[in-house]
Amino acid sequence: MFGYSCRVVRKICGYEKREVEALLCKSGLVFEGSPEYTAVAEDGDERIIATASLAGGVIKMVAAEAEWQEAGLSSAVISALMQAARADGVYRFFLFTKPETAERFAALGFRALAASDESVLMECGAPSAEDFRRTLEREREKNGAPAAAAVMNCNPFTLGHRYLIEEAASRERLFYAIVVEEDASAFPFADRIALVRAGTADIANVRVLSSSRYAVSSATFPSYFLKDRAELSVAKVQAELDAKLFASLFVPALGVARRYVGSEPLSRVTALYNEVLKDTLPRFGCPVCEIDRKGAAGGVISASRVREAIARGGGGELSALLPRVTLEYLKTPNGRAAAEKLRCGGEGENES
Repeated sequence: MFGYSCRVVRKICGYEKREVEALLCKSGLVFEGSPEYTAVAEDGDERIIATASLAGGVIKMVAAEAEWQEAGLSSAVISALMQAARADGVYRFFLFTKPETAERFAALGFRALAASDESVLMECGAPSAEDFRRTLEREREKNGAPAAAAVMNCNPFTLGHRYLIEEAASRERLFYAIVVEEDASAFPFADRIALVRAGTADIANVRVLSSSRYAVSSATFPSYFLKDRAELSVAKVQAELDAKLFASLFVPALGVARRYVGSEPLSRVTALYNEVLKDTLPRFGCPVCEIDRKGAAGGVISASRVREAIARGGGGELSALLPRVTLEYLKTPNGRAAAEKLRCGGEGENES
C-alpha cells in the first residue's frame, strides 16, 4: 500500500458508477437511488478502494476494499463527503452504523440518536435533535400535558386521517397530529401540513406539528419510502430505531402519554412498523392504541387508494374518500401538479 487520494463526484455515472457498484457488491451492498454526492478513495493505480454517498443528508453506501479497511478509509471518504456538502450549504448529516463502529463516527462529530442491538442512528451538524427538542418543549409549555399523538404522512389528507384524528381527540385532553416532513411524496410537505391544519381546524384540542427529520423520515426509517420493495428484516431494525427516537424525543418533550396508529391491512412495511411501535413504546411509558381504518365502498380508506384513483382519473370515487378541503385543493395549481405527477407514475412512498 502506497497511499491513497480522495475526491467527490456529483451525480456519479458512467464507469465511475460501475466501479462503485462493483465495490459495494463485494461488501454485500447495492447502489441505490441518485445520491447528490459520492466520495471515492483511489490507490496509486487510480483504482477505487473506498466509497460513500450522500442523499438527502443521509450518508449511505459506505464500503472499502478488505485490505484497506484498517486504514481509516471509511472516515476519510465520509469526511470528504461532508466537506463537499458543507461547501454547498448542507450542515446536517445522518447515518446508520453498527454498534461496534459508532465510536469511530463519534470522532467525526456524530452523536447517537437511537440504538438497538443491530444498528445505531447517528447525527452530525445543525439544526440538531436538541434544537428540535426545544421547539417541542415550547409546545408543551404552551399547551400543557399529558397529550396523545399520531405520526402521519397524509399524502394526501383523507377522510381516513380525519377519522383517526377525530376519534383519538375525542378520547384525549390534547392530541398532536405530527405530519411527516419528508418531501418524498407526491404531495409536498407544505401542502400536506396545511391540509391537515385546515381539515382539523374545527377540533379544538388538536394541534398540528411537523416531524422535522425525526419521525418516519429518510433519515430515521428509509424503508418506509421504498413501498414493499423494502426488506422486512431491514425495515424492522429501522422501525425499532424510529420508535426509540420517538420515545426519547417526542414523548418527554411533548408529554405524550399515548400514541395512536391506524390499522394497516395493505402495506407489509407499515403493518410491521405498527407492531414494532406496540412492542417498543410501552417500555417507555407510552402505550399504543390502534384504531380500525374507516371504510368506504370498495374497502378501507387509504391514501394509496386515493392516489390510485387520482392517477386513473377516478374523480367520482374521491368524494367518498376525501374531505372538502382536499377536494378543493386538487383544483388548485399545486393540486393539479401533484395529480399529474401521479398520472406520470411519480409515486415512491409506502404510506397508505
